[in-house]
Amino acid sequence: MKLTTSATTIAALLAFISVIGAQEDAVRVDDNSLAGSLTADSGTNTTVSATNDNSKNNNNTTTTTASSSSDSTSTTPTPVSSNTSNSTSTTATSSTPGQLTESYPADGSAPVPKPEWLELIKNANITNAPVLKSNGDDGPNVNGADKYCDWAMSGCMGSSIGSCPKGIWGLTFDDGPSDVSPKLYDFLKSTNQKATLFMIGSNVIKYPAIVKRAFDEGHELAIHTWTHSYLTTLSNEQIVAELKWTELAIKQITGVSPRLFRPPYGDIDNRVRDIGTALGFTSVIWDHDTNDWMLAENAAGFKAEWIDGNFTQWVADASTSSSGGLSLEHDIKLATVDAAIKNLPALQKAYKVVTVGECAGVPSYKEANVPLPKANATTTSSALPKSTMAASTASVVPATTPDAAQSQTVKNINGAAGTTINTALTSAVMGALLFVLSNML
Repeated sequence: MKLTTSATTIAALLAFISVIGAQEDAVRVDDNSLAGSLTADSGTNTTVSATNDNSKNNNNTTTTTASSSSDSTSTTPTPVSSNTSNSTSTTATSSTPGQLTESYPADGSAPVPKPEWLELIKNANITNAPVLKSNGDDGPNVNGADKYCDWAMSGCMGSSIGSCPKGIWGLTFDDGPSDVSPKLYDFLKSTNQKATLFMIGSNVIKYPAIVKRAFDEGHELAIHTWTHSYLTTLSNEQIVAELKWTELAIKQITGVSPRLFRPPYGDIDNRVRDIGTALGFTSVIWDHDTNDWMLAENAAGFKAEWIDGNFTQWVADASTSSSGGLSLEHDIKLATVDAAIKNLPALQKAYKVVTVGECAGVPSYKEANVPLPKANATTTSSALPKSTMAASTASVVPATTPDAAQSQTVKNINGAAGTTINTALTSAVMGALLFVLSNML
């Protein structure tokens, strides 16, 4: 009787051990699935460093090579046709521009406003200043008395931003994006420098990938009209079209709507300002002209070293000047980009160089809560106190990388699960053996 009972018990014991073993395998599979899930999620982890920049989101994804030398080379992007609404990739990644879904104005043609845009100024209080006659490339006549706060005529600022506080320098570049813009961005990235980029709308739709890169790397994107026209020579409706088409193109590529705009040639009066205000924009001028535009236009007799002289003087004035500076530069020609790369380091040592938004303390975009950029380098401006610079370089990166941390987590989970199963299995086997022995005795 005892032998029969023992055989039956041993058979039950073997069946029980098989069940326990199957459960252990199942847990192992679940652990492996969890490991795969954690690994798949690794792309969402980012490395963050402390920064003093009051700028935008930076995903640090670019296909160009950063360089601090003026003779650096960059990958030249291929312009996108402006006559197609499917000119960009539909894949939404940090390095791929958003899709341009509008039928944008043809290159070189005057943009026409959408009816809903005109509704925005319908009841606005707009100064009744005359539309000035254009003299071709020379623009309107700026002689005579200034009755409407015309900056080009008298230097009247009105509500425009045109200067920065002492010790602060607003860094801006006009007329991009262009095929030489990546070289400038490479250099700015190498020094963790953010700038305000006043973009021409027709160029925006030609180089959407460059626009997206500029935004991803934390630069402040702003409007420089669609056709780079003298705004005081345009009708109210034409001004609306110049600003709103550019805003729309930038928003479709980046997801944000710029607040700041700069009138080409500084051609602005209160009528233009009022239209901008009604559309939710703030105008920006400058108080330090590098004159690099003369280099870009191959002006007769102009020498590149004169630009260097301007920067040298501004650096020398830093300690005694009662205000900072807001400069005018361009990223439309290689010569102007090289001039900026050559002279920016000295400017960074004399001033805290920032975007216009940070200089003036105004939001960069109409959307709320646009995230700050994730810095990839430390600030180098000696205008900051040493204690501040030390704080800005403090790393807040975890001691282990995301991949390493996830790997250790998976190991811990597997180890814990294995220990639990082994303990349970051992206890069951010992209990069964004791049961068999007690029946045999």
